[in-house]
Amino acid sequence: MNNALTKIATAQAAAGGRYPRFGRYLLEVEVIRTKEGFKGDAAIAELKVRESDPLPGGESPSRAGETVDYVENLSDAKKGGGGRFKSFLMTLVGADEYEFANPAALKKFFDERQAGTHLLIRCEVFPKQLPAKEGHAGKVISGYRWSHVELNNEQLAQVEQARKASKLPALADALY
Repeated sequence: MNNALTKIATAQAAAGGRYPRFGRYLLEVEVIRTKEGFKGDAAIAELKVRESDPLPGGESPSRAGETVDYVENLSDAKKGGGGRFKSFLMTLVGADEYEFANPAALKKFFDERQAGTHLLIRCEVFPKQLPAKEGHAGKVISGYRWSHVELNNEQLAQVEQARKASKLPALADALY
């Protein structure tokens, strides 16, 4: 079993690349994958921006049509990346944590079934101030607040059509 999937499955759920700017988004999953690199294993969701709005008083968000990446390092358990990525997947499909406690349950999102591809998810990307450390000011990083999108019949039909065009199995077959 893929080591990265084990790290996600065994992590406690917690609330790199082309990162989304601060804003509120409706996103469509393009692909979910893992990558091994010099900093360790990473889980990556490539997401297409469908809608975007700025945060009150904030900068311009990433624009509709852009592809952004949600990346978590899975190799440093103290930083909780596996738990954050598990939360993303749970929110994407509206699942409970126990459903993602086994690496085999996660595999369908990363293998050729790409169970999450073309699903929609809402996200608020907000500035998160880290505490000051060793006399240095705290760094500002991106925080992510994910929310599940319950697909209506029209959206579900669009997802199924897009999955068929991408030569992916039907959503029900991919998820179960």
